[in-house]
Amino acid sequence: MKNMYKFTTSKTITTIFVYFLLFLAGDLFGSLPFDFVFSFITLPCSELYIILRMLGCFILTFVLFWLYTTKHLHLKLSDFGITFKMKSWGIVLSVLLPVFAIVGFLMTGAKVEVNEFTFGRTLLIVVASAMIALKSGILEEMLFRGFIMKLLESRWNKYVAIFVPSFLFGLVHIPSMETFTVEGVMLLIISGTLVGIMFSLAAYAGKSVANSMLLHGVWNFVMITDILHITTKEGIYGEPLFSMIISSDNILLTGAGFGMEASIIAIAGYALICIVAGAIGKHKTA
Repeated sequence: MKNMYKFTTSKTITTIFVYFLLFLAGDLFGSLPFDFVFSFITLPCSELYIILRMLGCFILTFVLFWLYTTKHLHLKLSDFGITFKMKSWGIVLSVLLPVFAIVGFLMTGAKVEVNEFTFGRTLLIVVASAMIALKSGILEEMLFRGFIMKLLESRWNKYVAIFVPSFLFGLVHIPSMETFTVEGVMLLIISGTLVGIMFSLAAYAGKSVANSMLLHGVWNFVMITDILHITTKEGIYGEPLFSMIISSDNILLTGAGFGMEASIIAIAGYALICIVAGAIGKHKTA
């Protein structure tokens, strides 16, 4: 990371902006060929399209990140903490977070429904869900907890590096809201910033984004794909393997226009993991 310490403020900001553009470009240009081809070809099920599209976006974005880092900046991905060295506690925390949320919603009286599919369709749903989770978990962690966090830390300090990407992480999810209210946006900013801090602390504690990737990927796989939907009866969409139906329409449970990821139960889970990951990080540096 020696070259990074020579970055001026303007170069740091410019480099962060370029990485954002590469992230967006990878998603856009990785999707366009599939959208074009499959406007003429009809696949037997939507999961096949998702699998191919996610794979294409992942490969292109990863290559763009790698080329810019190695050929333009003359750095390595490992200089940004982008390695795949997972810790045992990272695996435990990645399982604990969704379990905490599921148990929390069950305690509110949410009812579980199981949707039956053929073995082949179930397998496709699982694979498509895994591709969505891996694509978002790996690439978003490379961007926010890898490139942006290390650039900010090198130019300023660890506190700026943790808070700024976390706040940005919350803001970039606002366009994903289905409905917009002041309360809903505030919940999303709070939950998005906290989940960003959680991923940052996990990355710092393990000295690698691998642990935040795992935490992010497992959470996405269980909670935001077609593995499990936690929603109100009015909010059911798609065809998940499992559904948890919330009887209350209180925004603290529903997460308002963003969904359960912005709920008070999810926020409590993020806070718990922040405490544990923070304690692990302090122990490692003591």
